[in-house]
Amino acid sequence: MTEQLEIIFNKGGIMMIPLSICSFLVILIALERVLVLRKNRLLSPHYLKNWKSWFSDGMQLNKIPVTSRSALINQLLLPVVTHLPLSESKVEEKLVDISRKIKNRLERGLVYLDTIAGIAPLFGLLGTALGMVEVFSRLSGSGETKMEALSSGISEALYTTVTGLVIGIPALIAYNLLSRQIDNLLLIADEQVNDLLTEFKNSIYQP
Repeated sequence: MTEQLEIIFNKGGIMMIPLSICSFLVILIALERVLVLRKNRLLSPHYLKNWKSWFSDGMQLNKIPVTSRSALINQLLLPVVTHLPLSESKVEEKLVDISRKIKNRLERGLVYLDTIAGIAPLFGLLGTALGMVEVFSRLSGSGETKMEALSSGISEALYTTVTGLVIGIPALIAYNLLSRQIDNLLLIADEQVNDLLTEFKNSIYQP
């Protein structure tokens, strides 16, 4: 396997360098985001239960139930509860703003996946074009020998196109799946917060 990769790298030419960098970044970013976006890390019934107990026990600021600052419900509620009671419109405005900031943090790195999904195939095409230029510049002779050299050169030049697609397609899939995961996590967290606000609205909102 290592020998095959080495052969492909050597035959692909100089454009295999940026393609290799793109490949490394896709793996690194995708793995990092998968670990960060684990559902059991960001969402748990335990956090919701703690907040319900806090609201029921009189909302004492020195007893705010923050055991994990990575939990989405904690990130949403912490900036709000320190200013309670507020009007309903103010609470909703704050939550929308906080949710937008959280989403921006969760999407960190995804822009690179999206970019690589677009440029990796282009790097591959550029490598193929450069390879074809080199093939035609080296061709000499005629007849069968020339045709064999041409077919061999084209075969080698297409390595970068294939490599670019092999990198770009998984990058696009990872970007879409992770974006969907972020939307689902925030939707569940927003539902948890809205349920709490509805249940304890007499304590949260200004009369």
